[in-house]
Amino acid sequence: MNRAFVAGAVLAAGLVSGGILIQSGAWREASAATGSARLLDQVMARISQDYIDSVSTDDMYRRAASGFVKEIDDPYSTLLTPDRYRRLRESTSGRYAGVGIELDMRGGFVTVIAPLAGTPADSAGIKPGDRIAAVDGKPIIGMTMEDVQQALRGPTGTKVRLTIERGGGGGGGGTDKPTFTLTRRIIVYHPVQRAEVLNSIGFVELATFSERAASELRRTIDSLRARGARSLILDLRENPGGLLEQGISVADLFLDQGQTIASTRGRTPDADHEFEDDTPQLWPAMPIVALVDSGTASAAEIVAGALQDNKRAVLVGSRTYGKGSAQSIFPVAGGRALKLTTARWFTPDGKTIQRDSTTGGIAPDIVVNREEAAKANAPVVFRIPALDPVVQRAVDMLQGVSTPEQLSARVPRQK
Repeated sequence: MNRAFVAGAVLAAGLVSGGILIQSGAWREASAATGSARLLDQVMARISQDYIDSVSTDDMYRRAASGFVKEIDDPYSTLLTPDRYRRLRESTSGRYAGVGIELDMRGGFVTVIAPLAGTPADSAGIKPGDRIAAVDGKPIIGMTMEDVQQALRGPTGTKVRLTIERGGGGGGGGTDKPTFTLTRRIIVYHPVQRAEVLNSIGFVELATFSERAASELRRTIDSLRARGARSLILDLRENPGGLLEQGISVADLFLDQGQTIASTRGRTPDADHEFEDDTPQLWPAMPIVALVDSGTASAAEIVAGALQDNKRAVLVGSRTYGKGSAQSIFPVAGGRALKLTTARWFTPDGKTIQRDSTTGGIAPDIVVNREEAAKANAPVVFRIPALDPVVQRAVDMLQGVSTPEQLSARVPRQK
């Protein structure tokens, strides 16, 4: 038997035998991996020997690692430098130096989810949906969202010039490109931004899920109840989210023990997780309306979806942002960290939160038309809950009801 015939016989056996075919596939994958590793070695060797400027081996490995993350083409995954890793930890604590803008990548544009209330960005008139075009005159083309966030931060008292694109979303309107000069300052951001009693109805604006969000919200609601509040409006509009554990803890305040809050699904067993309420709810007799809009994102969407699917609150407003992917932080060598998308979020009923071209986000039970929503976001009206038409719709829903069941009965049935 000559050598060519032996090769042909083995190939024929592979086509017949599933076991041999699987081994053949594994061999091809291993061979491809070996070829790719050889490619990387060859490129690095050529750069080291022939590139016009000297590049150290350490620098090449670092750049290669950063390039790997960029090449997976996920806007939320990035290799953080030690400084950016530190800044990420600062931002989740609710205290950092900057201008107070929460950003996300949407349709290839770095987009404002919401300016934080009372911050330089909010005072200057930055709006949800604005797209960042340039920072200090430098176009952000090619920059990641993390790069833009870093550029917006800096020492207290320094200025940053921000050019944005506004409009141009269809309907015949043009695109404006206003420029804002903002002065950086320490952002000490309290989760609860506003709380008052409106005709026996408690109103709470929960603006972020930074540290102590759940404990601060609990104290606020207890205080409103002591002042006579018997039902609650929980304002999650323009809440860009924050810490996962705070979102879970906030939902835990309102749900019964054992009820599902949310679930994640990913490739690894560790990424698949179901979050359940651990403790009895604190105010079971309080009817609740939660306000949502296109600026309600991430952890705020987890809370909104949990309250809606468990029939604990009625949602009023417009569809939420649709930030339904979960990122994990993996410390790596050199003080760096890898921020990597590892799972997607789902509501208790299994609805995806992540928005694509057709689905995603949380749809409210009561939709407030866009004209009312735009009017509600006007600076004067937005600061006075009693004049806010979205709040007024919630007040109308809550007046005359004394139990969550009576409130749920007022929701129009879907046709």
